[in-house]
Amino acid sequence: MYTRATYSKYSVGIIQLMYFLLYAAFAAWSSYFYVFLENERHLTGVQIGSIAAVQQINNIIFLPLWGMISDKYGKRKVFLLLLGISVFTLFGFLAQGGFIYYLVFIVFFSALHNPIGSLIDSFALRKANEPLVQTTYGKMRLWASVGWAVSSVGTGYLIKYTTISYIFPIASTILAITWIISFFLLNKKRETTHDIKPGFKTLYSFLIHNKQLLWFFLFIMLYYIFNSPTLMFINLYYNEIGASNSHIGLAFAVQSVFELPFMFFGYKIIAKYGIRNIILFTMFVAAVRMVLYGLTSNPWVAIAIGCTHGITLGLFLIAAIEYTQRLVPTSFKSTGQTLFYTFLGLGTSVGNILNGYLKDFMSLQHAMKLNAAMVLLLIIITICTRKKYKILNRFSY
Repeated sequence: MYTRATYSKYSVGIIQLMYFLLYAAFAAWSSYFYVFLENERHLTGVQIGSIAAVQQINNIIFLPLWGMISDKYGKRKVFLLLLGISVFTLFGFLAQGGFIYYLVFIVFFSALHNPIGSLIDSFALRKANEPLVQTTYGKMRLWASVGWAVSSVGTGYLIKYTTISYIFPIASTILAITWIISFFLLNKKRETTHDIKPGFKTLYSFLIHNKQLLWFFLFIMLYYIFNSPTLMFINLYYNEIGASNSHIGLAFAVQSVFELPFMFFGYKIIAKYGIRNIILFTMFVAAVRMVLYGLTSNPWVAIAIGCTHGITLGLFLIAAIEYTQRLVPTSFKSTGQTLFYTFLGLGTSVGNILNGYLKDFMSLQHAMKLNAAMVLLLIIITICTRKKYKILNRFSY
C-alpha cells in the first residue's frame, strides 16, 4: 500500500540521488579547473586567483537575488531553469581564450551556476523538517560527498588517458541527466512563497534587523578568507608538490569519503557538544591541517592529511547551516541559505586573490602556514569578543 510514509522515503531518495549527481558534475569540472587554466591555458597564479575570486565574488550579487526570486516564484522552477542553462554554458570553457576571456566568462557562468548548490540544500532542509520524514539534512547531504568522491576519482583516471578538456562535457552530461530526473521526479507540490520584491534594499533590511545573523555571516566570511587554501585552490597546491591528476582525483575522493561519517552523525555530535564548541573545534582542526600541508611535499602524505576534511568542511557546514536555518523565517529559507553561501563565497574569493598573489611570491606551502596562523588568531578574537557581539553566544543545541 502506498502510504505517506512510503512517499516520504521516496522523495528523500530523489533528493539523495540529485545530491549524488549534482556533486558528481561539480567535481568533474571544478576539481581540475584551475589545473586546466594553469597547464592548458598557461595562466599565472595571480590570474588564476583573480578568476577564482570573481567566481566567488559573483555570489555577492547573484546568490541572494536568486534566493529571493526562489522564495517568490518557487524553488523548483528556478532550480530547473539554472540547471538547464548550466548544461550548455559549461562548453564555453573550451574556447581558446586567454585571461580576459575566462575572467569575463566566469562572471556569466557563475551567476547562473553557483546558486544550484544552495537551492538543493533548501530542498533538503525543507524535506528534513516535514512530518513523517525520519532523516536529517546531513544524511541527505552525505550523498553529495559520495558523488564527489566517485566523480573526482573517475574523472582523474579518464583525463589521465585522454585530455583534461574532457572535464567539461563530462560535467555537462551529468547535469543533463540530473535535469531530466529533477523535471519528472522532483516534488511539484505548492511551496510557501512571499510577495516581497527581490532587491538589495530588501536584503539590507533583512540583515540589519537580524544583527546576530549578520555578525555570524561576517564571522563566516573572515574564516573562509583564511581557510580558502583547503578548498578548490588546493588542487594548485597538489600541482606544486608534484602530484599527478590521478593524485588530485584521489585526494578529492579521500576528502569526500571522510565527510560521510560526519554528515551521517553530525547532528548527534552537535547535540552532545554544542554548536559553538563544534564550530571552534572545526576551525582549530583546519588550522592544524594547513600547517601539516605546509610541512610536506609528499603527495601521498598530503592525501592522508585530507582525511580531516570531514571535520573542517562536513561537520562545520552542518553546524553553520543549521544555525542559519534557525534564525531566518520560514518563507525566507532560500534567501537565508543563499546569503550564507554569499558571505562564505566572499571570504573564499578574497582568500583566492590573496593566495594567488602569495603563490607567485612564495610557495603555497608557506601560504598554508600563514593562513593557519590567521585562523588561530580569529579563534582567539572570537572567544574574547563573542559576548559583546553575540557571534557565538546562542550556539547551543
